[in-house]
Amino acid sequence: MKSRTEAIINLKAIETNAKNIMSTLKPNCQMLAVVKADAYGHGAMQVAERLYNIGVRYFAVATVDEGAELREKGLKGEILVLGKTDVSFAEMLAKYNLCQACDSVEYAKAIVSGGAHKIHIKVDTGMSRLGFYCHDAPQADACVENIAPIFAIDNVNVEGIFTHFAVADEDTDFTEKQFTAFKAVTDKLTSMGYKFGLRHCCNSAATIRFPHMHLDMVRQGIGLYGLERSVPEFPMHPAMTVNARIAAVGELESDDTVSYGRTYKTDKPLRRAVVSFGYADGMPRLLSNRYSVTVNGKKAPIIGRICMDMFMIDVSDIECREGDTVTVFGEKGEVSEMADIIGTINYEIVCGITRRVPRVYEE
Repeated sequence: MKSRTEAIINLKAIETNAKNIMSTLKPNCQMLAVVKADAYGHGAMQVAERLYNIGVRYFAVATVDEGAELREKGLKGEILVLGKTDVSFAEMLAKYNLCQACDSVEYAKAIVSGGAHKIHIKVDTGMSRLGFYCHDAPQADACVENIAPIFAIDNVNVEGIFTHFAVADEDTDFTEKQFTAFKAVTDKLTSMGYKFGLRHCCNSAATIRFPHMHLDMVRQGIGLYGLERSVPEFPMHPAMTVNARIAAVGELESDDTVSYGRTYKTDKPLRRAVVSFGYADGMPRLLSNRYSVTVNGKKAPIIGRICMDMFMIDVSDIECREGDTVTVFGEKGEVSEMADIIGTINYEIVCGITRRVPRVYEE
């Protein structure tokens, strides 16, 4: 590597993950690839283009700007905006042929009057975020009564209906309750003669854990990137490796302190290396003195506080020199270890690798 740091994205791993997931779906069930947040830091267009080439035709983003950027770069297929777009950008939804998640009749009317027509109805079955409220199956009739006026709006095109699971990775009972509520809504709409397109509720964890919930489409986010952890026996291949370069190697004496705040003090002489990667690149500062990176096949602990652009490691027992590569995390899934140490999720780590870290795409 020539740059001070780089994120290597293995597109073949993403393709393999997608194919493994698709192999579990029934023939009439499609996969929607979630490529919001620059495909969780992996590169939205590169990932979407690769998945389109293997047959994926539905994609999801969080904002209208993310959808527009993909269209500007030439992405075909359907793009669903999961977040709530301000009605002042309705023309932008239409211009870029984007479908908008919709959580109320008033919102549907507003964006249609602004020029957008394609929507997916969102049902809140327990996430308590966006959507028509239905936290239990007995509430389905009231929910449907609230949804029904959407179908009377001139020029509206209801292409789908969906909900989002809150704990599909850990709580079977609550997920089943959400699914039952969602099915009650869609079954009631069907019985009343309404056409609402694709039904989808499964996220990555639910797709693997609850195949009876697949319906017409499943949404895949973290699973595509090889970091879904709720079903460890399912084959997953982490797609991102973050490397950095050693900027300097030097000696420290006993009783020396390291970095801001002097949180690390040597109890004997040691060799320290300076790594060109910091919290401005996406290295969580909370990993200071708590995580080890890999240098020439060996683990090297971080010593002292992580800085904005660098951190220090103990390489007393490792042969290394300036310019050598340090692996922050990679194919062994170390990003999940990082997340566990600081009490977060691996999504946050990969999404946090900043744009100043060059992405390098390989097979």
